[in-house]
Amino acid sequence: MVLEIYDLSFDPRDPLYDVPGLPGVRWGVQIFTVSNLYQLDPAQVTVSADGLRLEAAGLSWAGQQQRSAGQVSVQITQDNGATVWQIQAQHAEPIKVIKLMLWGLPETAITQGWWQPTSTAGWTAIPTLTAPVKWNYPWREWLTPWACAGEQDGAPLVCVSLRDGEVRAKRLYTHLPPYADGKPVVELIFEEDATRWGSSVSSCEFRLRVTDSLAEIEADFAAHLAFIESAYGLQPWETRADVPEWMRDIKLVLNLHGQHWTGYVFNTFDQMAATLTTITQHVPGKHILAYVPGFEGRYYYAYPHYQPGEALGGDAGFRRLVETANKLGVKLMPMFGMHGANIQVYPDYERSAFRSRTDSYLTLVNCPDWDTDRSGEDDQVFLNPGEPVFRQHLLEQVSRIVQTYQVSGVFLDTSACWFNDPRYNLYDGYQKLVNELHQRHPEVLVAGEGWYDALLTVLPVNQSWLGVDRQYKFPQLLAKYGRALGHLAEGAPGAVSTGVHERGFTYRQAGPVTVGHIPSVGIVDDTLTRYADDVIAACKAAMQI
Repeated sequence: MVLEIYDLSFDPRDPLYDVPGLPGVRWGVQIFTVSNLYQLDPAQVTVSADGLRLEAAGLSWAGQQQRSAGQVSVQITQDNGATVWQIQAQHAEPIKVIKLMLWGLPETAITQGWWQPTSTAGWTAIPTLTAPVKWNYPWREWLTPWACAGEQDGAPLVCVSLRDGEVRAKRLYTHLPPYADGKPVVELIFEEDATRWGSSVSSCEFRLRVTDSLAEIEADFAAHLAFIESAYGLQPWETRADVPEWMRDIKLVLNLHGQHWTGYVFNTFDQMAATLTTITQHVPGKHILAYVPGFEGRYYYAYPHYQPGEALGGDAGFRRLVETANKLGVKLMPMFGMHGANIQVYPDYERSAFRSRTDSYLTLVNCPDWDTDRSGEDDQVFLNPGEPVFRQHLLEQVSRIVQTYQVSGVFLDTSACWFNDPRYNLYDGYQKLVNELHQRHPEVLVAGEGWYDALLTVLPVNQSWLGVDRQYKFPQLLAKYGRALGHLAEGAPGAVSTGVHERGFTYRQAGPVTVGHIPSVGIVDDTLTRYADDVIAACKAAMQI
């Protein structure tokens, strides 16, 4: 994905202040309301003698050309070698974002590039004049708001951490603007929950550590991990109450593809049952989780209504599949959409569709080109399970399938997508939905797609957006609390078809599976008839992990 660059076309002339204890490093603040960008008015700023307290009795805008009422208070503390900012702002206009800017950080660290817990060894994101670094939390590019620039012990290292007891948007942005003489400027950005935008906002903790010790960096991440563990109530994988005991034996996921959006059937339910019978001749059933995307008929088209698709065998065929899986000891997990809805079959969509942060318009996302007319489909919207009516609808749909067919798990698609919806808090909706599912069906695994730190509290098992072979710098971020599965879109052996998924075909060669991950094998229409040896080899390899 190409990063779109948007920036000011002028020098904002922000007043900057020395960071206590870090010679040459300066900091500044910007405040963003629903209407404009505001800065500190230097004529109305008071800084304490020790540099640890700033009070701004007025604001400015338009690069210091205009003045505005408003206040900002900044408290800086020192915590075991880290500098910590907490910022409060007031303005007559609703405030959405607080930005902390850091100038003069060691260039040798920044030019070596940023990395994070899920980065691989040797990979960094290096800002350039034409390509800044931008990471968004909680999205796939930043799964916990902690990052480090520089990799060499004994050389300058820069570590940042945004500690927040709530799931709210954070961003890391590093650029080389002309008004900084081409030197890197690092921005740490906090966005308030849009349901609470008002005249006063308090930021999370912005934390900065500058050191030359990789041991200090590792200790900093350990402290960050301890914070999120406490803040979100994360529990160790081995003792989690929301993980059925059978899940701890799973070593392989079979992605049994059902019906494509266009109606093409990759496997009927009877063909899926035959696949399980074949595979369990080589792998004990207790080690297999059979995931069934597109079980409801035309993939995504029927969302958010779920019942076994007629073209796949309907109710009777699905019951035979469940019976076969139970007999073989295989656990069955059909797929549901956490957000997806087809407006043609769910006309009440506007009540719960995601809205822009200012509640100005409906936000359209994830519109794949399933029919290959080379334009995204027009009928899909994403709904927010924080909205009570849709959440109850989804709860009843999932619960009915569990009760009727006694499946072992349910998969909630796109669960790691994040939206700052001004009407309903998304994470709160997730918690309520999953808690109710656990209350109704305590023996059932509730899994999702993608993950980030706080989401692991709600969903202990998730498909990986990053691949099961990515060797994380700090794998404990995932492995201590949850497990990641090979993704639906990983190609099946042979022609590498991605089945019901919109990618079509994929050719990525996976490497060794990393800790905390469970590999998958895709099964489409010709997988076992033409590539049985490859399938069996992949299944046996999974057993050796």
